[in-house]
Amino acid sequence: METTQPVPHHTKDLSRLMPVLRHATTHLGVEQTATGKALGLTNARMMALAAVIAAEPCSMSDLAARLALPSPLATRVAEELVTRDLVERFGDPGDRRRVLLRPTGQGRAALEAVHGEAEQLVSALLERMTEAETEALLVGLRAFLRELHTPAADGTPPAIPTHDHDFPTEGTP
Repeated sequence: METTQPVPHHTKDLSRLMPVLRHATTHLGVEQTATGKALGLTNARMMALAAVIAAEPCSMSDLAARLALPSPLATRVAEELVTRDLVERFGDPGDRRRVLLRPTGQGRAALEAVHGEAEQLVSALLERMTEAETEALLVGLRAFLRELHTPAADGTPPAIPTHDHDFPTEGTP
């Protein structure tokens, strides 16, 4: 008699989780904020802006590494930010061949505004949730982020390379 192996929980959960994650990120993305809409920001542009601010001044190779992108793609994203007057390019005084990026005043203000607007949206949602629902959400998101950034037991590198955040993600009460 043949026995069937139970389906691992992650296989069953994946089909339930992915649509929920897609739906949530669609509604919580930078494109949903007034500032994001006004400036034509995407989540990718916002991550690049945050990376430039975190590394100021930021070289193109630093930006590519921080975003885990090929250099040509990082250069294109940087150009989009320059076009929107969110970052500016300038020459490295120590190496004239090297181009650096720094945020403009508008870039810093945009990052702050988008974070504030997103926080207001999430705050309004949390007010409607019970304390237990909020705690369950925090526990689940922290576990998800921990596993996203941690190498697998077999030594497989983390799903997301090491990078800097401009916000706390783990262990924050």
